[in-house]
Formats: sequence, structure tokens, C-alpha cells
Amino acid sequence: MAAPDIPVNAAPIRWTVPEGWQELAPNSIRIGNFVVTGKNGAKAEVAVTSFPGMVGTELDNVNRWRRELGLEPVEQSAVASEPVTVDSFDGKLYDIAGSSARTVVASVARNGAMWFFKMRGDAGTVAAAKPAFADFLKSVHFNGAGNAASAPAAMPPAVARPAPQEGAADLPKWQAPANWSETEPGPMILKKFAIAGPAEAKAAVSISFFPGDVGGTFNNVNRWRGQIGLPPVEADKLDGVTQPLETAGGPGTLVDFPGTDPKTGQPARLVGAIVPHGDNTWFYKLLGDGPLVGAEKESFVKFVKGVHYP
Repeated sequence: MAAPDIPVNAAPIRWTVPEGWQELAPNSIRIGNFVVTGKNGAKAEVAVTSFPGMVGTELDNVNRWRRELGLEPVEQSAVASEPVTVDSFDGKLYDIAGSSARTVVASVARNGAMWFFKMRGDAGTVAAAKPAFADFLKSVHFNGAGNAASAPAAMPPAVARPAPQEGAADLPKWQAPANWSETEPGPMILKKFAIAGPAEAKAAVSISFFPGDVGGTFNNVNRWRGQIGLPPVEADKLDGVTQPLETAGGPGTLVDFPGTDPKTGQPARLVGAIVPHGDNTWFYKLLGDGPLVGAEKESFVKFVKGVHYP
């Protein structure tokens, strides 16, 4: 039930899509979403994302990208980058090669948000597409200039750290209800569960965690409201749409929003919990058919309250 999120700012972002790139639909994480096909069907993906704040340190991000390639983390002294400019904004370009895959990322700070332009995939495909990627960066305009394809700026949560592996010491301990079926988590999600209800009603529970405060409770509450077609609330009205939640990991925040699935026009409901713990913020979201979410809310809240963090 992906939906556009609350904008980082009112200005659109525009770009020119290089020849041969397949443009896919944006989602609640990716503002821009492309596939690049190389020799023998090898592929790479290009994603444009934007997040509030600093999204962790440079070293955090570099080591996250390294782990995605199966590489060991490095110290700050080993981080290599080169300058890059995107629509007059100075940034950094990183080029990280693994055994069979490669990642090229440009990061740019603008108006209190971090923008990431990332190409990752088959090493040969990324190498061949790097000149087109450079041209793509040159074509980007943040203020509506240009005559290229455009997409609204979105504010998903900040970039997730790599998901802990099953059995890892840093994986929280929880007990999911018996009627929750674990499914493929997808990008930026640590765990995801599907819930089936009567008459083909469906809902899903997703769990993710991110470094820092991820833009704060206010921004994330409004992001969730946007996912079910609700307008944002003003900062001074935040207490009226949230309630405190005591959990095993410390105090959190609970929301419960009835709304509409923007894609289908059908009633939907979102129950979400935000739990800061240590250096991270954890997000738990129950989203789907309104009556089914209502029936599962008690189990969901009990689940979130009982999570034990390392």
C-alpha cells in the first residue's frame, strides 16, 4: 500500500533519463527509480532518495554501502570520495567495488535534507553506465528548471542501517502472533509480516530501524498520515494525534489513523509505533484493511511493547 509521502520541500526535482535506462514507478522510498541493463542481461539499479537531516555520518553511510557489497567496514581515514556538483550544490561522489558488484553514490545536502543518487549492481554494468550516470547528475534540477521527467520530492525515513542477520546478537527478540506470516521484507525493512482476514481482507506489519531521530516524531507522523491520504497536522496539534507508549525498550509514541488507500480508494487504517532506543529509532507499522487492522491492533501493541532490544 505504497503512497506518496510528505514532501521535504515544495520544489519538484527534475532530470533527464539517459537513453537505455528503464524508468520504474517511484515508491515511498525512491523518488527516482531506474533499471540499467548491461551485457548478457546483467543489471544495475539507480535510485534517487531524499531524507531529512544528516542521515548518520559519512562513515555510517559508506560502511552501509560496503556491507551491501559484502565488504568489511573501514575507518574514516580509508573513506575515499571525489567532489561532485548537482544543480550548483556541492556534494561527494563515492565509488565502491565488491567482488562482483559495484556501487556509485552521489550525496548532496540541500535545504536541511540529504539527497542520494545511487547506482548499484553488476560491476561491469555499473562501470559501463558510469558516464551516463554522470550525465544524469548534470541534468538534475531542484527548482523546476529543465524540460525533463519530474517526480515529487518525498520524505521517507532516513537510510536504514544493514539489517542484522538471523541469530545475530544485535537482533531484537520478539514473539510474533501465530496468525502473522513472515514475508519478504523489501528495501529499508528489517522484518515484514502479512495478515489475512475474512473476505480477502489484508494487512501487513513492517519493522525498520534507522540511525538518529530520523527527522523527529512530527515529520514521521505526517509521513504516515500521507500514506493513507490524510493531510499533515501542525506541530502544535501533534499531541492530539499521538499517545505515549511504554515499551520494554523505553518510552515510545503510538498513532492510529483511519484513512484511505490512495491507489484503490478503499478504507484503510494505519497503526504505528515509534520507539527510540540507543542510537537508533525503531518504526513498527500495521497497515491495511480498516476492520482487520482494528481487530489486530491489540496484538500489534502487545507485540511492540514486548520487543527486547540488545
